[in-house]
Amino acid sequence: MTTLSHATGTTGLHLVNVHGADGDIIYTTEEFEVRAFAEQAATRWCKWADGVPQGRGDSIYYILAVPIGWPGPIPGAHRYSGLHFKIGRATNVLKRLQNLRTGTSEDLIIHALEPGNQSIEAERHQQFSSDRRQGEWFAASPRLCRHVHETWRKNRLLPPDHQLKILAFFDRSQIYARLRSGGFNFDMINPSLNEPWFGSVFLDLIHTSLVRATETQSPNFESSDDRCQTEPRQCGAPRQKGELA
Repeated sequence: MTTLSHATGTTGLHLVNVHGADGDIIYTTEEFEVRAFAEQAATRWCKWADGVPQGRGDSIYYILAVPIGWPGPIPGAHRYSGLHFKIGRATNVLKRLQNLRTGTSEDLIIHALEPGNQSIEAERHQQFSSDRRQGEWFAASPRLCRHVHETWRKNRLLPPDHQLKILAFFDRSQIYARLRSGGFNFDMINPSLNEPWFGSVFLDLIHTSLVRATETQSPNFESSDDRCQTEPRQCGAPRQKGELA
C-alpha cells in the first residue's frame, strides 16, 4: 500500500511525499503554507492514480504518433523533431487510445499522464498554442517535449508496455542518427509493398509493417490483478530515462 510522509521544502513550506510499497517516492506534492493542504493534495493524487488503471481517473494525456516510415530526426535536431503529440483528456485513457488507433498505421505511444479536467486541458492547449497544428495535435517542439518529460517524471503512471515503447523509441532515433553520421543515407525507410521503391531503401525490421504483429487487445496498466497503488514499479517511470538531444 502507499504511505505518506511529511517534509519541508527548500522554502520552509510543507509538502508530502507519496511512497510505494517498496518505500520509493512515487509522487511529491507542491509546497503549501498549511500542512493539511499538502496532505489533501497527496490524497487527491493517490485517488487519481488508483483510478486511472480502472478507467476512473480524469486525465490529461500526451500521446506521441510515430509513423512506420519515420526517417528519424535530421542531423542536429532533437530526437522528436518532425513528430506530433496529441494533448487530450479522457477518463479511460486506454479506451481512448484504442479509438485513436482505428484507421491509422502510426505507432501511438502514451508518454505522460497528469490529473486534469476540461479547464486544465484548455490551459495546456493555450500553453502550447504556437505548436498547434490540427485539432489536438501539436508539433513536438523542444519546449513541449520538456513539459512532457517533466510531467512523466512527476506523475509516474504509465502502462508497462508504453514504458518499453518509449525506451524503444529512444533506441530507434539514436540508431538512425548513428547510421546517418556514419554516412548511410536513405531515400526510403520502411516503404509499403504497394508503392514503387527507388534509390537506397532501409528496412527496419522492428518498425516495419512487413513483419509487424497486429495488436489484438488494448494494453493494460496492470499485470495480473495488481493495482497501481500496490505495485508502483509497474506503473512507475522506467529506470532508464532519455533526455532531449
